[in-house]
Amino acid sequence: MNFPKSPIFSILSLTLLSAPALSAIDITSDLTLSGFGSTSITKSDNKTPLFINREITDNTCYDCDTIFGVQLDYDITDDLEASLQWVKRPQDEWSEPEVEWAYLSYDISNFTIRAGRLRLPLFLASQYYYVAEAYYWARPPQEVYDSVSGITYYDGGDITWKRDLSDELTLSINPFYGSDRTYPIEIVGNELKFDTELLIGLSTDLSGYDYRLHYTYMRTKYTAQQFPFNTSTINIHAFGYELSWQQFQFMAEVETDELQTNWYVSTAYNIDDFTTYITYAQSHHTNPSQSVTPGVRYDITPTVSVNLEYQYEAIESDYIYATGLFVQPPIFYSEKKDANLVTFMVNFIF
Repeated sequence: MNFPKSPIFSILSLTLLSAPALSAIDITSDLTLSGFGSTSITKSDNKTPLFINREITDNTCYDCDTIFGVQLDYDITDDLEASLQWVKRPQDEWSEPEVEWAYLSYDISNFTIRAGRLRLPLFLASQYYYVAEAYYWARPPQEVYDSVSGITYYDGGDITWKRDLSDELTLSINPFYGSDRTYPIEIVGNELKFDTELLIGLSTDLSGYDYRLHYTYMRTKYTAQQFPFNTSTINIHAFGYELSWQQFQFMAEVETDELQTNWYVSTAYNIDDFTTYITYAQSHHTNPSQSVTPGVRYDITPTVSVNLEYQYEAIESDYIYATGLFVQPPIFYSEKKDANLVTFMVNFIF
């Protein structure tokens, strides 16, 4: 499968799970069912759990990356649509999937108005974060995509204004607002909770024939329940760029706030059904670390692919209790500050 000529294929063909429309099931003329999933065999050489919500260790894991999602889309009228998505995320039990989005959408002129549960539009792959078939990695670079503790959605509303600036250039501007909400996060069997009192932001995209520029600003005020006097306001800036050129694809993103700066650069090269790629990423300030991730993806069919990926992850800090992308300091496990991770992953959409 050759890369599409424009990297905005990620938005146009896979955002909001419209990509599974390739094989979506038409229940009625107005109601469709689609879905996606991933599973892996993965193993690290370090006992310390690696990556929030996945916690990969030196025990061979068959479900650390397991994802399964289904989505219903209902066209109520020509301009009014309802969408509902359930996802069994890596951290969920099969009996307790999460509602990742559930919203009503209304189109009027160049505007789209949505209300309900929506995906946080922080990064290039945020809208299809759980659809591994949509990108060439086994996982999006964790330095950036885990920088907000794995939180992927909010309850509230947004407005998207989209306009064609030319035959090949499109601008979209998307202000969003989230209501108060508690987000539970489990780390090594212990549940942490964050209460958000404010969540407001603005996301913009400039998309051309073969590139996309992305920027999001988000301001949020939150309280960690375990530390009731620790109420913080944080301002997040996220920049992204992707480019397709012939058989190459390039992606880069930066996330920065008062506590940290995280970034990655990634490039891929496609030959027929094979895509080879390499990613370099760094985190600074709070959890300094770096990683190098080469891998290869093979597209078995247009809707099924496999990844074989190696990742080297290392903490870049002399602080004895540093964590990097480990969920706890390796010193707790009498372990070293780096890890070698191997992953074989299967992805599909329907």
